Amino acid sequence: MLLEIREKAQGWIAWLIVAFISIPFALWGIQSYLGVGEEPVAATVDGEEITQREVDRQVRLLRDRLRVELGGAYRPELFPEAALRRQVLEQLINQEVLQRAADAWNLRAGDELVRAAIRSIPAFQRNGRFDVEAYNIAVRNQGLSQRAFEESIRLELVLDQLQRGVTDSAIATDLEVNEYIRLRDQKRRVSWLRMDGRRLIADYTPTDEELKAYYDEHKARWRIPERVKVEYLLLDPETVGAEVEVTEEALKDYWAQHKDEFQVPEERKVRHILVALPENADAEQETQARARADAIVERLKAGEDFSDLARELSDDPGSREQGGELGWLSEGMMPKTFEAVAFALDEGEVSRPVRTPFGFHVVQVTGIKSGGEGDFESLRHRVEAAYRRHRAEERLFDKAEQLADLAYEHPDELETAAEALGLEIRRSDWFDRNGGEGPLASPKVAAAAFSQDVLEEGHNSELIELDEDQVLVLRVVEHEMEQVPPFEAVEAEVRKALLADKAAERARERGESLVARLAAGELDLDRAAQESGSKVISPGMIGRRSTEAPMPVVEKAFALPRPAEGHVSVGGVELPGGDYAVLVVSGVEDGDPSALDDEARRNEARNLARAKGQAQFGFLVRDLRAAAEVEVTAE
Repeated sequence: MLLEIREKAQGWIAWLIVAFISIPFALWGIQSYLGVGEEPVAATVDGEEITQREVDRQVRLLRDRLRVELGGAYRPELFPEAALRRQVLEQLINQEVLQRAADAWNLRAGDELVRAAIRSIPAFQRNGRFDVEAYNIAVRNQGLSQRAFEESIRLELVLDQLQRGVTDSAIATDLEVNEYIRLRDQKRRVSWLRMDGRRLIADYTPTDEELKAYYDEHKARWRIPERVKVEYLLLDPETVGAEVEVTEEALKDYWAQHKDEFQVPEERKVRHILVALPENADAEQETQARARADAIVERLKAGEDFSDLARELSDDPGSREQGGELGWLSEGMMPKTFEAVAFALDEGEVSRPVRTPFGFHVVQVTGIKSGGEGDFESLRHRVEAAYRRHRAEERLFDKAEQLADLAYEHPDELETAAEALGLEIRRSDWFDRNGGEGPLASPKVAAAAFSQDVLEEGHNSELIELDEDQVLVLRVVEHEMEQVPPFEAVEAEVRKALLADKAAERARERGESLVARLAAGELDLDRAAQESGSKVISPGMIGRRSTEAPMPVVEKAFALPRPAEGHVSVGGVELPGGDYAVLVVSGVEDGDPSALDDEARRNEARNLARAKGQAQFGFLVRDLRAAAEVEVTAE
């Protein structure tokens, strides 16, 4: 057929064909044929686009940073892809509005400052000196040119200059420090009782009519979204590495070429006291946590035993009962900031509080083992693992190409590709457009599974590249549209939900009634307990971070008005699980600013000023963003 076309496509016919092909190429470019087109846009800020590719890159860099900082504590399932993408997109939008403000205010970073900043990055150094090769490799691994990387550093310096100009200008007056200490260290005398909702509905049995009415009213609660089951083939370094043939000669050659990578690391025996704090805590929470950690350091300086304080105060359930002991640690096992302190301390020395994603740590080193070079035999298992991964990474690209070709050539099944590549066909459970579990948690997987070609046409997906050098191909094997299951299928769940709602409703009604009568002086807490069949719980004087009462009770106690002399403040609050707490505050003791020595007072002033500065910078970002025209197009 091709030969016939060639023989007939002569003269004016040939030129006509060329003209028809050339016109769309000239008008719309080759992208219209290759399907490239413009890059997908995640958001725009005053018309400036933030592309999906940049979001993907920043998410990958964030995962890499978390993996390095958390070391052995890193768990991918703790950082869902969707949450990371939302966080990264918010940061990129904020960065764009700040960059526009910096340009308007003529903030600049000169070339020499950029070069100095790059030379100071530890990842680009070897033996304390800047290494050009390490720099080039790291920049390439980020998918950037040197020029683009340098401009990103320039932008970081400018934005840091802007932020510091706001945060470092904040001050805390003596009056503010005094008021802060008075409130932060304030204690309140609290007594409370619990309205047990389950006990209050012990005699309640819902009728079939009530269950059906509750089901009809809350149908959205039982809705099952559109979902699929897929089968897939996964390629990763571990799978490919298992096929690598290992010989003694190959291992020794690899050892000889990479000996410096297998030095026996220095180890430190470490214990710590953790003051827990989420990574996204606000300035006030961070200030309070830092103050607690500072107080622990002062108690250690005064001679109190580290183990006793860890058992009493540490928020780390894994090490608290062992007196904070973490055992022997080498580099790469803990967050970077933690390691930097732990490996800088002398034996027996206690650190100042160090911030990690988990909170503030007070660290003490109790033993040191110096590192050095090991021999091949003692490190053979590590050499073999590294060799397998190295060879696997070399072969992974070829295997991935084969997988892509075979999945395309046999679009309606995966058995041929699985047999040719020696892979196991895996099968998923149901998942919706939010993604599945493990490697199927990636938004790329959900996008492919619910695409028209895969879902409706029944074809294999294209090759999907995931994090950590993983690739997969999938096909949909079961599909269900969004549906609400019939009442009979979820009757047990409906009954459970109705009883929980009724229990919470009864507990709240009874609790609010008692609060009103207590406030009116009709009864006291002891009589309220007798009437309700409850027990008064009196932890006495408690602080804002007390664990002697449920956190909702503590927060409510400090939100109530200060009681007048001889009176009480009364309130109620819902508890997790549907119960209700009725509480009274009968006394208040303010914190004493005069109890601080000069150094502690200066520390509090610095912390409070830092918190004020961070809050002011947050207000600036909020106002700049409100003034900008921001459109988010990514889901």
